[in-house]
Amino acid sequence: MILRAVILITCALSASCMANSEVWNAYIRKVSNADRFTLRELPTRVKSIGDQLDDEHALQLANAIGHALLKDPVNVLKATDVIETYPDELQQRFGTSLICAIPLQAEGTAAQIERYFSQAEPVLIKAGATAAVCLEDMRAIMDEFRQEVASTKR
Repeated sequence: MILRAVILITCALSASCMANSEVWNAYIRKVSNADRFTLRELPTRVKSIGDQLDDEHALQLANAIGHALLKDPVNVLKATDVIETYPDELQQRFGTSLICAIPLQAEGTAAQIERYFSQAEPVLIKAGATAAVCLEDMRAIMDEFRQEVASTKR
């Protein structure tokens, strides 16, 4: 029984095991739902697995952080600000600058990206000074995005 618990704990902390199990899916749900404990531990988790995730799992985590931003921008930005300072670029992909760059942009449709922004903007405004830079970055990215969409329609 003790051995099984040790194996489960070890597995939960391992990126390869985590990415291939229900533990990973449960973790993504907690991040996406802005679970306070999970957000508080996010920098530590990213430091331990952020450079080991494949593209699919990295995208899942980035999108989950983006969804959490809509629910609890202050705590998400606290966590991602820490991640932003990490020297490893594979870990930094979960930092504030990339999360505020609209995570859906890589795979979302124009309508999905617009919908995300329309949800994020009022939440970030309400979060005040803590989210001001994030909101400014997101607005600039949306301006560029809209220009690209407009130019492809011509």
